Amino acid sequence: MRLVVGMARQHLDLGQVSDLLTLSHAETADLLGRAYSRCIVDKLDEDGVTKYKISDFYSRLDHFVKYGNWHAIPVEDRKVINRRYFEEFISRHRHNVERKMQGLEAENALPNDTVMLLSEVEEMIEAADEIVVQPCDCRTLGENCNRPVETCIWLDDGARQALDRGHGRRLTKDEAIQILRHADKKGLMHTADSEWRERGLHAICNCCACDCYPFRAAQKLESKGIWPKSHYIVQYDQEQCNQCGACVKRCHFEAFYHDGSMIEVDGKNKKVVSVDLEKCWGCGLCANSCPQGAIKMVSLVKG
Repeated sequence: MRLVVGMARQHLDLGQVSDLLTLSHAETADLLGRAYSRCIVDKLDEDGVTKYKISDFYSRLDHFVKYGNWHAIPVEDRKVINRRYFEEFISRHRHNVERKMQGLEAENALPNDTVMLLSEVEEMIEAADEIVVQPCDCRTLGENCNRPVETCIWLDDGARQALDRGHGRRLTKDEAIQILRHADKKGLMHTADSEWRERGLHAICNCCACDCYPFRAAQKLESKGIWPKSHYIVQYDQEQCNQCGACVKRCHFEAFYHDGSMIEVDGKNKKVVSVDLEKCWGCGLCANSCPQGAIKMVSLVKG
């Protein structure tokens, strides 16, 4: 508490924090190391000198949710915290999302930039030098589904920062791809920065629509297709479809649905599958699960 109150908004080096708390350099280094690991302080480099600043409440909360005793908090209180955190998430990103909706450049990078296909995020894994997996904070906070939680994959600088704090589990490329494929099988969409070749690798998120903040926020802000960006849309061949309904079960947004009519297929009456392209986010979960190959993903990107 003395550290947090004393540092306030200052950026201080080890010696300055030592003087502030009247502790030895060794004691101060130990305290700062533990505070950094718990996301109470952040590290930054200023002209080659490592300095520390107080982290914000939501960074601290994010760490506590993933690695602290989150489930010891009564469920009703967890719901209140989740709702407030979600409101804060929207508040932080609303300005840049609205800029993008107006056709302007965002002033700061937005998380979960683009909805991507499984093959695309696997390509990112193959290009990475360092890979770490951490729990998904959104699903841990929201608790609205039972899909896998250890699914947030950090790459290169993002992975190194996580490891520097002592967080996450280092993965081989094969292990990371297996996590991606398992997440996909369990119905999680993939998001990342589609311009990673120019901007560098950072993270891959595996998302649901019921818990994950970016998708929930996008629906509230009505930014579908703009943030997160959609690069694909489904192409559905109804003649080739055997009406198994796998796509209906897999779609988070009810783009595929049963229209109420019935049809006979191979001597069995089945519910007819229809598609509403206006509701498609281009995640590819439907195409991945179609046994007949009746669904393909078509690029929306020109050129």
